[in-house]
Amino acid sequence: MKPKTSWYIYRHKRRSIFAIILLILISMFLFQNATFEIRTLTAIAFLLAFYSVDHFFDLKFKHFHYGIILLIAIFTLLLSPLYFVYPQYDKMQHFVIPILLSFLVFHMMTKQKLELKWKIAFTAITVLSILTIHEIMEYSLDLLFDLKLQGVFLRDLAGLQKLNIIQNQIDDTMIDLIWGLAGAMTYGIMHLKFFNKN
Repeated sequence: MKPKTSWYIYRHKRRSIFAIILLILISMFLFQNATFEIRTLTAIAFLLAFYSVDHFFDLKFKHFHYGIILLIAIFTLLLSPLYFVYPQYDKMQHFVIPILLSFLVFHMMTKQKLELKWKIAFTAITVLSILTIHEIMEYSLDLLFDLKLQGVFLRDLAGLQKLNIIQNQIDDTMIDLIWGLAGAMTYGIMHLKFFNKN
């Protein structure tokens, strides 16, 4: 049997991405809501950016990794209104998303000639760096546009636009980073215990 060429593999990845984008666009048409449209277009841009990085740098991400990116796009972008309804949704994400990101970063680390412990350590450090940059971006956007990205806000039942703060910004940031570190460490432990074949 002939080995699949890089062109063949990326052609199938392109088709998969465009099928997912088509489904997202159909859902955008069905809901016809301005904020949903913005979230939808952001999710599409996120998927296209991931594919572009994979193709440009020839990282050879597998379908499993594309599934992870799709989950991240759904739970962080498309379902973002849950942040204002369920206050623990953000904390749960800051634990789970680093685990998912660790799968992606570790895949890139596998090409390096390092011992397993160093690959896992660099994976955790990289994921924590991504989370820190994310928190800095949240702070900057809040400072410039007051988007209420930092802190935990709960929508008031009296009005859809009124938000009550239930956790201040600095506590929210520190707790998010702690949960992120716990998620990255959980991946490291899981990898050593369950995925290590040596």
